[in-house]
Amino acid sequence: MAQMSWLLAVLFLPLFPFSMIFNLLWQRCTASWLRVILLLLWPLPGLWLLQGVGEIPVAIQGWALLSAVLYAFRALVVREFSIWMGFVAVSAWALLWLGMPATQSAVALAYIESFSLPLALLALLVAEVEQRHGAAYAGVVSALAANQPRLAAMLVLAVLAVIASPVFPAFFMMLANIASSLAQHPLLATGEMVVWLLWSWSAMRLLQALLVGPAVVSGHRDISARRGGMYALTLVLLAGFGLFIFGGQL
Repeated sequence: MAQMSWLLAVLFLPLFPFSMIFNLLWQRCTASWLRVILLLLWPLPGLWLLQGVGEIPVAIQGWALLSAVLYAFRALVVREFSIWMGFVAVSAWALLWLGMPATQSAVALAYIESFSLPLALLALLVAEVEQRHGAAYAGVVSALAANQPRLAAMLVLAVLAVIASPVFPAFFMMLANIASSLAQHPLLATGEMVVWLLWSWSAMRLLQALLVGPAVVSGHRDISARRGGMYALTLVLLAGFGLFIFGGQL
């Protein structure tokens, strides 16, 4: 029974090669609402399965770090935004196996949602780009900042939240995760920082290609001020949640 719990946990808190199942489902789900549900709910059964299993073995932590590094590297070379989101989601969820106490459900849930919520918001924004341009692919879409500034601004802020930038929740959860790993296995903490760097690098490469350069396709409408305000309010709430987490750690 315990072995089955571990097996299912590495499926829902995806470690390679079990992560390929999530990636397959992610690429088959083209509707934005399905992607939001998948991002918010997929890791929760894995978290539930880990309750009461005790300390996570170092071998599994090493497996998780390798999985996170693998998908962070893969995110560097993709040019399609939805694929990038799937890789970053898997990479972020895999890091839960390291420093965060996965068996303490409240802390682990906060870690998961600090990534899943911004990813869900980003999925909605990417759907806005896809509806207007037919794809969110660097090279097919460019000069988004000049042609659709509200959409571009919300896209940039959502990406910053996803890659754990200050003052969003993932930033503080990553700091706590790295600090916990550092106290146990400094090599794991170093690996986490490398993953964090790769997320930022891949995000900036992708955003640069989408936001600047000559307009490949122009004339598409921007999101409305009202819809932009709703996205902005969500980002402000996320930032407020991040500051709340920070206050709790002081």
